[in-house]
Amino acid sequence: MELTMENLHQILDHPSALQAVPERSRGPRSRHLLAPAPSPEPDVPPDLAAVSTRDLRLLCNRVYQRLDTAYPGAESREQYHAIVGELEHREAEAEHRGAPESVRETFRDTFRDNALFSRFELFRNGVMAGYVQYDLRGGQVLLLHAVIDPKFRRMGLELHLMQAVLLNAHRRRLAVMPYCPEAQDFLAAHPRYLALLPTRQRRRFTQLMESRAGKQDSR
Repeated sequence: MELTMENLHQILDHPSALQAVPERSRGPRSRHLLAPAPSPEPDVPPDLAAVSTRDLRLLCNRVYQRLDTAYPGAESREQYHAIVGELEHREAEAEHRGAPESVRETFRDTFRDNALFSRFELFRNGVMAGYVQYDLRGGQVLLLHAVIDPKFRRMGLELHLMQAVLLNAHRRRLAVMPYCPEAQDFLAAHPRYLALLPTRQRRRFTQLMESRAGKQDSR
């Protein structure tokens, strides 16, 4: 079985499944239930450079939780982009220090989470090379669609982008739901990242991969 959007429902519970269930079959709703009180705004210091990387990642998680609400404020978006920018700056500096001199002079890749457009973006030398469209639902990030600019397809940036997406989810403690074929192919080739999938979906995905490998071996 090939991993395509047509048979994806056999692997994962598609996000539209709940919408397809008739309203009366979802169980009774209480009209008197009140929405949970919003969590307090995290205290974001003005000088992020003075915050340790560990505390900065914790702060990033807290601010992201504010974005995952019905009406996130503009201040939360600005704070989130500032924190992510500082984290990416530190990661880029660390990679730059450890990279060979020839690589440092050749290119510079930048990864960011564009929360406004709900997509993870990868830039090479300031030019967008590709992105992954996502949807955030509670503690899960649904990877829906991946796009790589044709000019960059032979440079291995698909792997770089997908790895950055999964590491970003791991850092923020988000479970991954890989609906796009690119994410599924990456996970099949790099099974160490399967731990990011919810347990039920991970079992389905692993069984499908084993079944497909068995069919290929029998040919």
